[in-house]
Amino acid sequence: MIVHQVFAQISEGTVQNIMVCADYELANYLTRCTYGDEAFAVDCLQYACAIGDGYRDGRFWHRDEDGSETEVPYIPTAEEEVSYLKNENEQLTLTVADLLGGAA
Repeated sequence: MIVHQVFAQISEGTVQNIMVCADYELANYLTRCTYGDEAFAVDCLQYACAIGDGYRDGRFWHRDEDGSETEVPYIPTAEEEVSYLKNENEQLTLTVADLLGGAA
């Protein structure tokens, strides 16, 4: 059970603030009250974004000192990692079985 969620408050394509909130509706309401009707909240728990980073096309962008931008990577949850590793393990097991000429 998730008790709290983390949201980036986006206004004018920039992360204005990062907040912990109980749900999206409340986070979005508070964001619009604070930054205006065009502002919105985005779940950012799986992204290492920071205040001042950009947000466009559904992605976070870190603004580097030289003015360039680097996409902020998605950090998978523990459950996603386990699922990925299980799938990878199954594929490796089948590949090894094929190489050895047997069935898994």
